[in-house]
Parts: sequence; C-alpha cells; structure tokens
Amino acid sequence: MSKHFKNPPTREQEVSDRRIFRRIATYIEGRIVFAGVDTDCIIHEMSASGATVECQPTPAEYAAVALDVPEIGFALGHVIRHEGDLICISLTTAPERRKRITDKLILAAFHHPPKK
Repeated sequence: MSKHFKNPPTREQEVSDRRIFRRIATYIEGRIVFAGVDTDCIIHEMSASGATVECQPTPAEYAAVALDVPEIGFALGHVIRHEGDLICISLTTAPERRKRITDKLILAAFHHPPKK
C-alpha cells in the first residue's frame, strides 16, 4: 500500500528519517585521502555512518575516501554529494564499532565545538 501525504515530507525530513545515527556538529581538524591525494580537512559534522567535510582539493562525487579523525579513528567511505564547499561522505563502519565511535564523537565535540 502506498503512502499518501497531505503535505509531502521535505528533503530534510526524508534525510533525518533515514539517519540511524545522530550527526554531531564539530570543528575537528583531520586528514582525508583519495585518488593519491592526502590533505588536511575540517570535519563539520560526523556520525558513525557519515560525515560532512571541508577540504581542498575536493574528491569527485562517488570517489572512495579514507578519513582520519583525531580522537575518533580511521574510517573508509565514499563521497555521496557536494554541498557548496562541503562534501558529504557515507562511511563504512562495522556495526560493532558504531556505538564506540558515537561515544568518542560526543567527547570530541566538547573539545572541538563547531565555529559559530
């Protein structure tokens, strides 16, 4: 049976419904590696399953990346889209690591709060 909406959900509502892991706002200086490029980056948001990152140069959409986040660890993933100067990354995280990553992210966010 299909769903019928009086007011269809917005893109933001659809995205938040799909998110299993809460995104945590941060300003963590890390490293990103892709296609032979190893460069500094700023992680603006992160969860156990994704991240929003600022870096130069930027990887292509769908590019495989490795993200090294101090106090959190190392994660593999791929770029799912660009949003202006930011890239959104889907992370491949083993289920048994997700809670530990989330706990570490909460602590890291206290040490590296987002810039206003």
